[in-house]
Amino acid sequence: MKPALSLIAASVFLLSACGGSSSESSIPGLKSDTNVALLSRGASASSSHNSSDAKNLIDGNNNTSWTSASGQKIVVDFGRIEKIKSIKLTRQAASAAIGSSPDILIELSANGSSYTASNLSVFSGGIACTSQTVTTTTMSCTMAERDTRYIRITSQNGKAYDFIELEALATK
Repeated sequence: MKPALSLIAASVFLLSACGGSSSESSIPGLKSDTNVALLSRGASASSSHNSSDAKNLIDGNNNTSWTSASGQKIVVDFGRIEKIKSIKLTRQAASAAIGSSPDILIELSANGSSYTASNLSVFSGGIACTSQTVTTTTMSCTMAERDTRYIRITSQNGKAYDFIELEALATK
């Protein structure tokens, strides 16, 4: 086995032995990407539309969802500023208009009052994606780290969607 592969194998073994996983480390000083948009991590979700189901967007369960209505917003609050580097929204299969008048708008904010939109192709705005993916069920944007406490998602143009999960990765 080559030295680099041996080191990787040893790291995976050590993570497993310490109760960690390759996506979230429990080894002090070792940083990894962590989904901070989870109820289990202290995040919360609120909406005036289908408010009792808002938590479904961040419960880590792909069998639950929050159903939007046109013009309705859902806001996810991490409870503190996080350095977000990637966002991914999973929804039931449906088409969404792209361009200057997108059907789904995702915005990030550090303070909850001033929001900047992601520049993913189905979104418009000022946060540039260094890489992006858009399918009928997922949209993702990798970006330069951005101080974020709130993510706001809005259905527009008379459209409604079943949003399954929001993932927001930060390095911890």
